[in-house]
Amino acid sequence: MNSLPVSPTRRFTAWVLEIVLISGTAYIGWFIWSLITWGKGQTPAQNLLRIISINETTGAPAKRPQMFIRFFLIFTAYWIAYFAVSNIAYAINPSGILLATGILLVVALHLFDISGIVRRSDHRRLADVVSGIAVKEMDR
Repeated sequence: MNSLPVSPTRRFTAWVLEIVLISGTAYIGWFIWSLITWGKGQTPAQNLLRIISINETTGAPAKRPQMFIRFFLIFTAYWIAYFAVSNIAYAINPSGILLATGILLVVALHLFDISGIVRRSDHRRLADVVSGIAVKEMDR
């Protein structure tokens, strides 16, 4: 597959559109749509923007298990980190300062992940590196 890397602007647009779609469909519609589009190496936002996730090793569109790892497990890791930090912080000191600090650390990790689209020369998020995915423009 001879696709070009996706520009940081389009990657960020896809990330924002994904959040809008998740919120707008109350996760349920997005999850059902994802089950369909993951088979083509795309998320719902990538589908709308004609972007595709490619398996780094094979160069073929990512398969459902790889897309599952990239989106669901990494998303779950963020939420587990958020709830663990908030619950531990509340148990130690219910005043909120430790809680706010912990939440800011989780948000900082998420921003570090998403900033990879600008920071890195290959425009890859931490989630892309962990799951072995490169995001490319779809062939026309």
